[in-house]
Amino acid sequence: MSDLSWLPLAPVLTPLGTGLMLLWPWARRVRVTLSLLGTLATLAFAAALLLATADGQVLVSALGGWPAPFGIVMTADRLAAWMSLLGAVTAVLTVWQAGAEPDPVREKHHLFALLQFLFAGVQLSFLTGDLFNLFVAFEVMLVASYALAVLGSTREGLREGFRYIVMNLAASALLVVTCGLAYGVLGTLNFAHLAQRSTALGPNATVTSVGVLLLIVFAAKGALFPLGFWLPGTYPALPPAVGTFFAAVLTKVGVYALLRVFTTVFTQEAGVTNPLLLLLGTVTMLYGALGAASQHEWRRVLSFVVISSVGYLAFGLGVGTPESVRATVAYLAVSVLVTAALFTIAAVAERASGTRRVRVRGMLEFLPLLAGCFLLCALTAAGLPPSGGFLAKYALVRAALAQGSALAVLAVASALLSSLITLYALLSVWRGFFWGRHPAALPVLPVSPLLRSVAYAATGLVAGLTLLAGPLFGWAQATAAELSRPEGYIQGVLGDEPVVIPPPPTEQENAP
Repeated sequence: MSDLSWLPLAPVLTPLGTGLMLLWPWARRVRVTLSLLGTLATLAFAAALLLATADGQVLVSALGGWPAPFGIVMTADRLAAWMSLLGAVTAVLTVWQAGAEPDPVREKHHLFALLQFLFAGVQLSFLTGDLFNLFVAFEVMLVASYALAVLGSTREGLREGFRYIVMNLAASALLVVTCGLAYGVLGTLNFAHLAQRSTALGPNATVTSVGVLLLIVFAAKGALFPLGFWLPGTYPALPPAVGTFFAAVLTKVGVYALLRVFTTVFTQEAGVTNPLLLLLGTVTMLYGALGAASQHEWRRVLSFVVISSVGYLAFGLGVGTPESVRATVAYLAVSVLVTAALFTIAAVAERASGTRRVRVRGMLEFLPLLAGCFLLCALTAAGLPPSGGFLAKYALVRAALAQGSALAVLAVASALLSSLITLYALLSVWRGFFWGRHPAALPVLPVSPLLRSVAYAATGLVAGLTLLAGPLFGWAQATAAELSRPEGYIQGVLGDEPVVIPPPPTEQENAP
């Protein structure tokens, strides 16, 4: 066992412990400081995971000393470490934003503690090593998110929170049923052991059914069309800081689960699952882009942009080649960071104008730097050169054309059309909010420099995607290569020796 076997646990236990400390009624300044220190510590552990897995090592924490597949294990390979880092970066931005914008009503209901529990659930989702604990991670994450969605909310927030709860409970119920089916067929729920056994079993209709059920569950979590109907109403009803984390990370948990399951575990089912993902991605990209063009409020426009970006990720997964997986891993970083930046910009814009609507006009005079930040993020989200979004989308399109199926070509057409519509939608927001003469009757409200600084920092990260495109795609290349050889993950978790399941006790051994 590696000396670093404790490391996959650290990004989970740190926010969990911080959240428990934040339940004490500290003064606000102490709660903000504790929360920020906890998220920075989580970020440091996630960065350490990234460095530790950079050479292809798979880190495994066996809880209670029980090895896989018999005990609960936490695992970190390149993909899990990458997602852990992206989640931790967004968590820092979220706490920063929440600290900069006091919300006495929700803070009375333990806003900072609930955020930490949400971060713990997300990290557990990325680092767990088995299917049932992925369900547990979803529940930890969702219990916190349910509370954040409804506590201290308006009537609109309660209505949208209820839809979010019902949809996610239905998906969780289906995941439990699927776990039971998987265990009944393969006798294990450990990812590495599932991969080993499903490969040994070969093509099997029941295993294929399990794979399709998991695809439905994770598509619902990732808000793929038509299962993402709840998202455009839910995210705008959340507090701004909470909405930033939800939009940037929660749908990516579903995408991560799809990546993990269909590149590591059920690799025999690609003939069924890849066309489904490609079809869902094709429709979701276009649905999200058209939805964004039809909206007139800041976070409603951006919520549809989130849906469209999830469609691009499903598109990359559905193409199913190592090149498309590489592009998908790179685009994950683009999607997470540009979404976080756009939502932090929206929070400043809404606060300055006193309205959610984008038709304010003339705010360029008062917020010139914010206008520049939004323009950069809009070009990145739409995928125009020389942004990081262009590089990732170009790689996706190139991989799909190289694959060459009719469905892949159709998806490329959808991707290009969706990018144009997204560009039109976001430039309409820019023109409606920043351009023109500001009406004298509309006051411009003060915005704290701390809240503006979150938006500027998030945009700086988006700009960094372009400047560091080489290392980003290098990491994505190594991750895709690792995912194309699941034997390395299986060996890292289960070891070199074959798994021997002890025989059941005989009647003589059971006798008193």
